[in-house]
Amino acid sequence: MNATKHFVITRIGLGIYNEARLKKTIDLFEAVTLSSLVNQSSQAFSSLIVIDAHMPMGARTRLNTLLAGRQNFYLVPIDVTQLVYVRTGCFDWVWNICQDFILKNGLVDNPFDYIISSVLDADDAWHQKVVSSINGVFAQRLPQLLPKEKGGDRSTWTSHSSGMAATFPHGYQWYIAANKIEKMTFPFHSMAVFVTSRFSSGISACSSRHSQWPEYAKVVEFEVGVSNLPSQMWIYGRHDEGTVGWNASQGIPISGELETELSKTFGIDIEKVRQWRLNYSADQNFQYPGQHTTRGQYDLIFRIAALNRKIRAMRTGANTQASSVSEELTPCEIEREHLIEKLQG
Repeated sequence: MNATKHFVITRIGLGIYNEARLKKTIDLFEAVTLSSLVNQSSQAFSSLIVIDAHMPMGARTRLNTLLAGRQNFYLVPIDVTQLVYVRTGCFDWVWNICQDFILKNGLVDNPFDYIISSVLDADDAWHQKVVSSINGVFAQRLPQLLPKEKGGDRSTWTSHSSGMAATFPHGYQWYIAANKIEKMTFPFHSMAVFVTSRFSSGISACSSRHSQWPEYAKVVEFEVGVSNLPSQMWIYGRHDEGTVGWNASQGIPISGELETELSKTFGIDIEKVRQWRLNYSADQNFQYPGQHTTRGQYDLIFRIAALNRKIRAMRTGANTQASSVSEELTPCEIEREHLIEKLQG
C-alpha cells in the first residue's frame, strides 16, 4: 500500500467578509502560494482551498477563476455559523469538513487508506521539490509503519493507525513589504508539517499546533522524522495581515540572485509580488507589531459552535418539557444571531 494521496490544506478568509481585505489576501495567494503549488515538480497532490461559505461573491468568483482548469485544486466552503464540532489548539474542525469533501468527491479510493496531509498558508511557499520529496519519504517508510499497527507496543487507543510526522527544518522568512529575507530554522513550522496516517484515523496535519507536533506524535504514537537536507525548503511570508509581529531589520535586501531563487526554486511570481507591494505596501514597512483581530474572529466561531451544539441538544432532548425548552431556546438563538452579526459585521 502506498500513501499516494496527498492533501494540502490552505485556509483563505475564514471569518473575514471585508472585500478590500480579501482582495489583498487573494492577490498575495495568487502571487506566492498558488504559483508555488502550480510549479511543484510533482502534481501528485490535491490542493484543498478552504474558504468561508459566506465569503463575498466577488472574492469567491475571483478564486473560482484562479482555479479554473486546474484539475487538482478544489474550493472547500465551510459555513462557520453552522459548526458544532471545534477544538482549541488545532484545526481538526477544518479537516473534518475536508474529509467530507474528499469522500463526496471521490478523492480517496478507500476510507481506510493511508494518506498524506499538510498545511500551506495562503502567503507561504514551498521549494518546487517539496511534494515529490515528502511523497517519496512516506512511500519508502510506509511498509515499515504498517506492521506496527499489529505490534504489541501500540495501545488500544492508537491501534487503528500507525503513522509518521515529518518536517523540513530549514526555510526562509520573507518580509514581503520590506523586500527583505533571512534564513530560518524551525522544525515543524506551519508549512513544514507533513503527516501520514489512515484517513479513517482522523489524524492530519491539522490535528495539533504546528510547533507542538513532536509532542503530539507521542500522544498518537507516531514516528517523527526530520529531514537532513541543508537547503531551504519553504518560505514563511511576513506582512501586515499576519497575527504575529515581526521586525525586518535583520533581513537581507533581496538581490537579483535571490529573486531568481524565489522564482525558479520556489515558483513565486515575482512580477505579481512587485505589483502587490506597489498596491498595498507603498510605505515599505520594516516593522510590524502584529494584530489580534483573527483571535477575536476565532473566539466568535467557537462561541457560535457551542451555542449550535446547545440548541441542537435542546431541540432533540427527550427528557425536557416543551415549555422549558422554549424558554431556554429563545435566548440561545438570540445570542447566536448576535454573535453571527458581530462576526460578519
